[in-house]
Amino acid sequence: MTAATAECVPGPGAKHWRGDIQILRGYAVCAVILFHAGFDTGFEIAPSGYLGVDIFFVVSGYLIGGIVLRDQAAQRFAFGAFYRRRVRRLAPAAFVTLAATIAAAAMLLTASAYERFWPQLLGALSFSTNIVLWRQINYFNDGAQGEPLLHVWSLAVEEQFYLVFPVLLLSCPRRWWMPAIGMATAASLAAYLTLYAQSPGAAFYLLPTRAWEIGLGVAAAGLNLPRAATTVLARLRPLSAFVVGVMPFVPSSAQAYWLALPACLATAVIVAAPPPSMVANHWRPAMAIGDRSYALYLVHWPLFAFANTVHLGAPLSVMTSLGLIALTVISGEILFRCVETPLRRERGRPVFTWIAFLATSLLLAAIGAGVLQAKRDAGTGPDVAGVLGLELPGCDADTAAFDGRCAQSSSPQILVWGDSFSQHLVPAIVATAGLPIAQASEGGCPPIVGFAPIDLDAPLAIARRCVAFNASVLTYIARMPSIEVVVLSGRYLRYGLPGTRALHVSADSVEAIATPDPTALAMAQQRTSAAIRAMGKRVVIVAGPAQASFDVGQCWERTNAHLPLITSTKRCAISAASMHSQAAWADRLLARFAATGTPVINLAAALCRKGVCATELDGTPLYRDAGHFSRTGSVLIGRRKRLGQRIWQVAR
Repeated sequence: MTAATAECVPGPGAKHWRGDIQILRGYAVCAVILFHAGFDTGFEIAPSGYLGVDIFFVVSGYLIGGIVLRDQAAQRFAFGAFYRRRVRRLAPAAFVTLAATIAAAAMLLTASAYERFWPQLLGALSFSTNIVLWRQINYFNDGAQGEPLLHVWSLAVEEQFYLVFPVLLLSCPRRWWMPAIGMATAASLAAYLTLYAQSPGAAFYLLPTRAWEIGLGVAAAGLNLPRAATTVLARLRPLSAFVVGVMPFVPSSAQAYWLALPACLATAVIVAAPPPSMVANHWRPAMAIGDRSYALYLVHWPLFAFANTVHLGAPLSVMTSLGLIALTVISGEILFRCVETPLRRERGRPVFTWIAFLATSLLLAAIGAGVLQAKRDAGTGPDVAGVLGLELPGCDADTAAFDGRCAQSSSPQILVWGDSFSQHLVPAIVATAGLPIAQASEGGCPPIVGFAPIDLDAPLAIARRCVAFNASVLTYIARMPSIEVVVLSGRYLRYGLPGTRALHVSADSVEAIATPDPTALAMAQQRTSAAIRAMGKRVVIVAGPAQASFDVGQCWERTNAHLPLITSTKRCAISAASMHSQAAWADRLLARFAATGTPVINLAAALCRKGVCATELDGTPLYRDAGHFSRTGSVLIGRRKRLGQRIWQVAR
């Protein structure tokens, strides 16, 4: 959602009022709310409802970009007045929402969760939340569901655009405005389509790859079309409305970023076409929602995020989701009537607007900093920090091929190979093996040669990078005679997730993409082990702990901090009901791996009894999230199970 929701056009009867745009706004915000209501829950009505934000970007460009174009063309544009209007329209409702969110975060977030919230708050106050979130988390990642300011990224993108756009117009002769807008929009679209395959986070969050959507709206506002062209647009309006209408309900996939293009083009046609002479009365409720779309957008996501936090990220019930939607409507109405509407008009001298804006921003930052310090002073809870494995020079290198620099010695004897599930084993192995190790870890890349998952976190280009990385690890093993044992560990469960596809690259570089087949995966794992043994090495698979449908690390942190918690488990244990939905699928796949001759050490078996899996040992929590060991937990389970020695004995 964008700030265009607050830049209201004149009311009914005014010269430039567009009832159709108000309807578009209302529909877009409903799509976003329905998407978030089903965000990793069982209430998935609009799986692509996030496209409502893309629709709003186009509307923003048409309305606000159009204002800038007209004012600069008439030589009446003033930077101070323009930005002051933006602040006056956007800041009051945003500040009230941020204040309420800070208060809720103080009461409901753990210390580790607030550590992530703090930079998001600073980003919200400085229009840079999109950059903060790009560095923190993928929007579609399971962990994103508990971030209270996740939705503010779109406001940051839009405000960044309007900091740059008027300056660019001033630096360009008027006759070149539309060609320049067209070229910049095309360049941004090309960057979006190209970069998304390589870095979904950057393409999703950052202005250069999102500007094309706002640019489409600006172009629609600035085009001076002949009558024949406007007639064509009017005829295309029904089809465009249909496209916009169905887009939120299209199933999402790894290639879903393409859906933004037809959604935005259809929206641009609607806003550029001549407005209908009148809007039927039965559309008035939709227009009323459009009037309130900014307020609804501001309040809805913190409500869902805090609910997800208290539920530990476990799927919300349908009744809970419906209740949150109702609370969104009530809260949005209060914000619209009591804050947004009364404070739209400027009162007093213009300088007071800036003084109030800066003072409130500093006050909110100070309150947020105070809460942060209080959380830190309250003491440390369980270890929920991420585990990267060996923390040595070369281990943090972002390279497509493994170069062997991430090693304790120039002659390592054990190689740990896999994704993040190999990383969290490293402290356990280091503490118990007594031998130098090397670590070949690539996030999201299970160690099966020739295979890689494709999903929302990893489009085709990243899957190809995974295949190349795994091939480079085999090359490394072949040239390292010191390596005697190769430890394989990965989140194989990922292949069983709904919507995940598998990229298979054969020995002669022929690519195939299909639904993951356990038999094909087992055969590929067998070939991987055979290739390692052909080099005179031994191999073993180490499967991680039981995978939960809730955040076990946060469960322990919330329990120790006496924070509200809604869970059916006792002492944060993983029961059959709270096991990950695809855990059984992963167990069957591991059994296939073992049947092909590769030994499997299953750490889950060491912690599970009679269908219940403990997540602590001797009173010490073991997990940092729903499936990874913490550093403390890794060392503890490693010593308890003598993991290093067992790996050395079992590998063959």
